[in-house]
Amino acid sequence: MFKRIAVALDGSICAAQALDVAIDLARQNGALLGICSVVEPLATGATLPSPSSAAIERGMRAAAHEIVEQALHRAQAFGISAVGETRYGSPVREITKYAETFNASAILIGTHGRRGFSRLLAGSVAEGVLEKSLVPVIMVREKREPHYRTHQHIGVSA
Repeated sequence: MFKRIAVALDGSICAAQALDVAIDLARQNGALLGICSVVEPLATGATLPSPSSAAIERGMRAAAHEIVEQALHRAQAFGISAVGETRYGSPVREITKYAETFNASAILIGTHGRRGFSRLLAGSVAEGVLEKSLVPVIMVREKREPHYRTHQHIGVSA
C-alpha cells in the first residue's frame, strides 16, 4: 500500500514514537523511509541576525542533523532502506514540500494531543501538515504514562 513513507522528526518523544510506527509500516510494506527534520528560524524581531542568534541557529541545525542521522541508523538497524534530510523554514511548509519531493505515499508525524489554550499557544504542526498535505497523514499521538493520584486516608478516632 505505501511504497515511500515520510516521517517528520523534531526530537520529541512523540516524534520518536512516530518513527517507530514508520519503521514498522515500512517493514510491513517493503517501503523506502524518508526522514525529515525542520529547523524553524528564530523570531528575534531584529532585521539582522545577532552573533548569539546565529550561534543558536547553528546549534539547532546541528541538532536536527543529529536527529536525522540517529533515525537513519535506527531504521537501518531494522533492515529498512532510508534517506534523510534536514530543512530550514516553516515546519508545515517544509514537511509537506519534503513529502512532495520525496514522492511520499504517506506522512507520519507525532502529535502531543494538546487541547484548549495550550494548543492555541503552541499551535499544531501536525494539524497544519494534515491540512496542507496531498497524501494521507498518519498522526501518532504521544503515549503518556498514566498519572496515578495517591490518596491518604486519615483515620479519625472518636
